[in-house]
Amino acid sequence: MPRNAATISTLLFTIAASSLSAQAPPRPRPPETHSTFLQAQYAGLKRNIIGSAEGMPVEHFSFKPSPDVRTYAQQLGHVVDTQYFFCNAVKGGPNPGTGKDFEQITEKAAMVQAVKEAFAYCDDAFASLTDETAMQMITIGVAPNQRQTARANQLTMVVVHGNEHYGNLVTYMRLKGIVPPSSAPK
Repeated sequence: MPRNAATISTLLFTIAASSLSAQAPPRPRPPETHSTFLQAQYAGLKRNIIGSAEGMPVEHFSFKPSPDVRTYAQQLGHVVDTQYFFCNAVKGGPNPGTGKDFEQITEKAAMVQAVKEAFAYCDDAFASLTDETAMQMITIGVAPNQRQTARANQLTMVVVHGNEHYGNLVTYMRLKGIVPPSSAPK
């Protein structure tokens, strides 16, 4: 190897090694508890569902891949309906979704607003969750079909159900050539 090439190689190696040693060591991640895990999953779901509502062009809100399934807007409306149901069981009080059928919303702007409001309604139920409150029992259902379940179980259903239908939304978006939020470059 010519002398200049060896000098350049040595110089590059030295620069690389010194920049690696100058980097701060990675900070240890805090332990992931049941409540922090659910909160992180909810944050991802929120980002993806709201991004799906905002990202689908208005002309595709009535799209359905086959006659026997929901339209794109109806999929979003179904997520909204069930979020109010699951979060209200945790929060108690009047359910702001009662008497509304969000699957009937066809206008994009109205649906995006409904999706954001449903997440806003659930936000404090997730934000206030601790490992202690996660295991508190709550009563769900209507007599005579009431039952007891842990608060975290009900909030887990928000995440599970929402991700199930996010999968549907991803398929609809891909069929229209749109990159879904979870695959979009950050």
